[in-house]
Amino acid sequence: MQAIRHRHSTMFIVVLLTLLFTGTIMPSFAYDAYADVSWPTSPPAAVCSDTSLLSGPSVAPDGAVIVPAGDNSSFDFNRPGATFWFESGTHTLANDIYGQINAKANTTYIGAPGAILDGRNMNLYAFTGDVPNVTIQHLTITNFGRGNDNNNEGVVNHDAGTGWAIQYNTIFNNDGAGVFLGTDNVVRYNCLKDNGQYGFSMYKPPIEGDSAIKNIVLDHNEIAGNNTDNWEAQIPGCGCTGGGKFWDVKGAKITNNYIHDNKGTGLWADTNNIDFLIEGNWIDHNDGEGIWYEISYNATIRNNTISRNAWASGNNNQGSPGPAIYLSESGGDARLASTVSGAPKIRIYNNSFINNFSGVSIYENANRFCNSNGNTSKGYCTPFVVPTIIPDPHNYDYPNPISDMHPCYTDIAAEPYRTDCRWHASDIEVNNNEFHLDENVVPCAGTYCGVQALIATGADNMPWSPYTVAGVQNDVMFGNNNRFHDNQYFGNWRFATGYGEAVSFNAWRSAPFSQDMNSTFNGDPDFGGSSGGTPPAAPAANDLDADTATLEGSIGGWQNWYSATVSQSAYEMNSGKHSLRIDVTDPWGWGVLSNWPGFSTTAGLKKLSFWGKLGSGTSIQPKMIVKWLDSNKKVLQTNELKSPALTTAWQQSSALVDAPEGASTVLVSFIGLGEPGDYFYLDDMVVGDAPNVLDADTAGGEASAGQWQSWYSASVTASTYEAHRGAGSLRVDVTDPWGWGVVAANWPGFTSSAGNKRVSYWAKQGTGSISEVTLRVKWFDRSQALMQTDLIPLSGLSTNWQQAVANITAPNGTANVHLEIYSPSGVSGDSLYLDEIIIADAN
Repeated sequence: MQAIRHRHSTMFIVVLLTLLFTGTIMPSFAYDAYADVSWPTSPPAAVCSDTSLLSGPSVAPDGAVIVPAGDNSSFDFNRPGATFWFESGTHTLANDIYGQINAKANTTYIGAPGAILDGRNMNLYAFTGDVPNVTIQHLTITNFGRGNDNNNEGVVNHDAGTGWAIQYNTIFNNDGAGVFLGTDNVVRYNCLKDNGQYGFSMYKPPIEGDSAIKNIVLDHNEIAGNNTDNWEAQIPGCGCTGGGKFWDVKGAKITNNYIHDNKGTGLWADTNNIDFLIEGNWIDHNDGEGIWYEISYNATIRNNTISRNAWASGNNNQGSPGPAIYLSESGGDARLASTVSGAPKIRIYNNSFINNFSGVSIYENANRFCNSNGNTSKGYCTPFVVPTIIPDPHNYDYPNPISDMHPCYTDIAAEPYRTDCRWHASDIEVNNNEFHLDENVVPCAGTYCGVQALIATGADNMPWSPYTVAGVQNDVMFGNNNRFHDNQYFGNWRFATGYGEAVSFNAWRSAPFSQDMNSTFNGDPDFGGSSGGTPPAAPAANDLDADTATLEGSIGGWQNWYSATVSQSAYEMNSGKHSLRIDVTDPWGWGVLSNWPGFSTTAGLKKLSFWGKLGSGTSIQPKMIVKWLDSNKKVLQTNELKSPALTTAWQQSSALVDAPEGASTVLVSFIGLGEPGDYFYLDDMVVGDAPNVLDADTAGGEASAGQWQSWYSASVTASTYEAHRGAGSLRVDVTDPWGWGVVAANWPGFTSSAGNKRVSYWAKQGTGSISEVTLRVKWFDRSQALMQTDLIPLSGLSTNWQQAVANITAPNGTANVHLEIYSPSGVSGDSLYLDEIIIADAN
């Protein structure tokens, strides 16, 4: 039914939720109406079961050419401008893959009640031809494709012709996309169901300085159960499945559709889409996001009911939110069209969100911009840079630019390119929505269920990029005019910021975030975060290159070794969009190997980590073998990290080890046992410097003394005279003979958390005879109450570097760690050097 405008009451909410989830006991929420809303209260387009709507005229229209039921392989469809009326019954085409109707300009194809155009799983396409003004209506179109064909192709309007009207059809059980759209297309009142890849999609080659497709309408369609061929598993990283996909479109109205139970994203707009209106739709129970708006501009998403989406994707990829609406590197821009959307921004308002895995996720990847191999739409630039199509030749090796001649390489550090080469998450307004979350209904897992997100990630590993993760995060959270306000929250929602660390509703509303002004919250406003937010823990450094670690761009350095094959997979991932799939081929053990002699490294405390997930088999326990080699390729030390038996949920294995002095490269391999046919996935592999709670200067005086200051009877400075590792160390000079101390000035200390920690430091005598030193570690909770104190002493000091190491468990509730260093030993004029003061998670 059509949406109706009204004021809600508590009873209405209960009725709506009961309609959605019959048999489930729903929570009682207090509700204060605050605005008129107009989202649909039942699916507006239950087309597939409405035979009266879909049935065509039982009598041929005046002047129509009658197409008899049966074999139409020799029928003359070459009559431009004609109207063809298909009799009731089944119609077939020629007995080859290209048996199809080559549509002619200004031609209409109408079906009588029960008229079926059947491809018999023999023909690939039903209607082809890049011609204008074709109408197709009241037909059932089915069985085109041989069971696994038509990837990124459409069955109806295969060539994305201009001015097509596709309406009142049942288009189901075809390979690829049921329908392709072109410029000035209207697709309405269709049942687009159970097709192999999409219900609808579109593609035209890019046009320099312009959009490839313009002015489309998608109205009152039922789009359900599509991606039956599971193309994401067949083509790793394709990003090519769901209810429907928009690509390079300017001006789209997506209204009053019923989009449900698709095996992927419901509606996905990817790459330079501009000026969209998404209104009045019922988007329910899709495996992926309800709506994904990606590297695109200017959209209004209003008056929709969006429910039960991303349950599958949220559980499969717990390293990021599984949102109902995902805005990825998308935002508003006044330089572009906004006639359809109504404003040069992205607006999300007056929607009802019910029991999705998460809410609205606003995200930007620091490495995704024009001409970067961190951008999956590699040939495209933003609309603001000439050329908008990146010319050949292309270099697809990360972190190199795709083209070294494009201004988004040669001039990217200067304006306007520094701004215009990026797709920005900017000018986004999320307001006057209702967000409902019942964790008894949603199959929550991981840390991102039930969150709103305003986040940015990436890696500072592109030497030519002028962008940093910290800079992009700051823009997304504080500088790009992204605002949540006047929303209503029901249930215990949390709010992800920065890299994705969660804060509570109270923290989200407070400085520095200051979001959701005038919003209401009926859960625990302190649930899931601190009272003021905390910065993210430092990401683990990685000696492995990005592809070897995450498989995002390629298979990296991985190669077959024995009794196994390796491949890049987009079917499973712990984070990002890819993982490493290992297939066991023989029963006597298997191994996979990275590049000899490995990756450049240094000595010191290292974190070893990987994530694993079972595909098929039992008792699969991958073992990471890490060999540290010197500059002559001699093995100095070998470390092993073995996973527990893999399950169908991602699990992490990690350890801290000390890479030996003289280490120059690190060689990484995996080995294990299994049977032919077994397979599993690995992701997010790390061999690198252990993340330190302390900054580099506080840890080792690399450029300054960091947070250290005099406490009593001593001064502390950065020194380049001595260093255990790196270029500097901390020098303590004693000024009085009764003992001395230095203290970190940043009370209550560095951000930390509960759990197992490795605490270590190095020390040596300078002048004099200081014989001992102690590091005192104090753990505080969020109220700055002292919870625990640990002492790590080091005695018998000499003029050689010595290390103190302790394994400590920080107590539950830890929020900060504060440091003091002191000694009873020493007299005026004595000195001591300290280096590599480390507090690292040992989990």
